[in-house]
Amino acid sequence: MIDPTRVLLLGAGRMGLDHVRAIQQMPEVARVVAAMDPSQSAREMATTEFGIDATYGDLHEALGAADADAVIVAAPNFLHAEYTLAALDAGLHVFVEKPMALTLEDVDAMVASAKAANRLLMSGQSQRFSPQLRYVKHLVDQGKVGTIRHVVHRRMGAGRGGDENSWFSRQAQSGGILPGIGVHSLDVLLWWLNDTAKTVFAVVQNREKHPAIDIEDETSLVAVMRGGAILNAALSFNYNAGTEWIVAGDDGVLHVGAQRDAVTFSGELLAVPSEVPLAGETSIQREFFTAIRDARPLAQAAGHEIRDVMALIFAAQESGRTGLAVEVQ
Repeated sequence: MIDPTRVLLLGAGRMGLDHVRAIQQMPEVARVVAAMDPSQSAREMATTEFGIDATYGDLHEALGAADADAVIVAAPNFLHAEYTLAALDAGLHVFVEKPMALTLEDVDAMVASAKAANRLLMSGQSQRFSPQLRYVKHLVDQGKVGTIRHVVHRRMGAGRGGDENSWFSRQAQSGGILPGIGVHSLDVLLWWLNDTAKTVFAVVQNREKHPAIDIEDETSLVAVMRGGAILNAALSFNYNAGTEWIVAGDDGVLHVGAQRDAVTFSGELLAVPSEVPLAGETSIQREFFTAIRDARPLAQAAGHEIRDVMALIFAAQESGRTGLAVEVQ
C-alpha cells in the first residue's frame, strides 16, 4: 500500500483551510503535515481547528523543515509564482490556486520549472469538476452540437470578495476581475472548445468609487479562436445578473443557467447524470493526489494547459489598456 501524500499548506487563510477540509475527507490519498502563513492567528487556527501541529511563518523555513511531498499554494495571487517556483526548486509537486500568476512570464517560468523538475503542477480550476459543466464537456466531445461556432458566457454578481482592507481590492496584488474570476470562466470555455484564442478585444473598467480600491471590476471581451469559433464573455463584480453559458453549434445549442441539475439542448431539458464519463477524478484535490500516487500525468488543469487561459487573460488586459485588438501569445 502506498502511503498518503504528505502536504505542506502554503497559505492558511479561508481558501487554504477549505483545501484542508477536503483533504481530511480523503485520508487514504493525502494528509496535511504542516502549514505556513505569515499570520500568527492563521497558524493558530490551523493548529487548534485542524490539528496541524507543525506551522511556520516563513516560506523557506517551511520548505526546509517540513517533511512533505507536495504543496498547496493558497496565498494571495501576487505570491503564487514566488511560492510555486520555490516549492518546485525544493523538489515538491505543486497545486497552485487560481490564477497561476499575474504575468505570462511567471506562468511560463512555473511551467518550465515543473517540467525540468519532473513534478506535477496543477492549477485550481475547480469549475472543471462541476458535474453540470463536466456534462457539457462530455456532450460537446460526443459531437452533440456539431462544429461549435459561438460560445457566450455571463458571470455578473454583486461583490468582489473583499473590502478596502483586503489584498484582493488592490489591482497589483489580485490582478482584478479577469485573473480573479475570469480565469474560471475562460478556462471552461477553452476546455469545451478544445482550442486556444488567436486574438481578443476587451473593454476593462474600474467602476468602484471607493478611493482605496483600484481593482478592475468590469469587463466584456470577444475572442476569435484558432479554429474560427467566436468567444464572448461578460464579467462583473457590480451587478446581480447571474451566470449563464451558451454553446452554439451547427447541430444545436447547449444552454446552462441557474438550474444546476440540468442543461438544455435546443429547448430539451437534459438531466445531469450522477457520473460523467470524463478522464480523471471528480474532485480537484483527489485528481492531484491520485496523479501523484499513480505517477501519471494530470487528466485536468495541468499548468501547461492552463497557460493558454492565462495568455488570453493577459492579452485581454492589454486590449483593455490600449483599446486595440491583441494577438494572444
